Amino acid sequence: MIGLCSSHPNPDMWFPEELPNQRKGGRPSTQKQRHMAMKATLAIAICQECPIQARCLEEGMRKENLEHGIWGGMLAGDRIILSRTSRTGTVREQAIKFAQGVRAWQTIS
Repeated sequence: MIGLCSSHPNPDMWFPEELPNQRKGGRPSTQKQRHMAMKATLAIAICQECPIQARCLEEGMRKENLEHGIWGGMLAGDRIILSRTSRTGTVREQAIKFAQGVRAWQTIS
């Protein structure tokens, strides 16, 4: 699978860290959080132009990829919610919080 991310000079944008100490659904408040949300938003925008976006999202919905990275323009937290899996855990909760924070940041930008 070769997407626009594979030739990007900063491929790490598609694997953002979680936002530290972020409230559920809260928007990023620190400079680091805003920077991480900005990078994730840029990666998502690049995904929207990618010719293999749909195939990439399918790959991102696989069990081993669900909790990590941006696939097909969707954050891990978005994909976890979309998958409707009943399992819970710290990684999933952090991914959902990160996705909610990025989405909140996008609405104020």
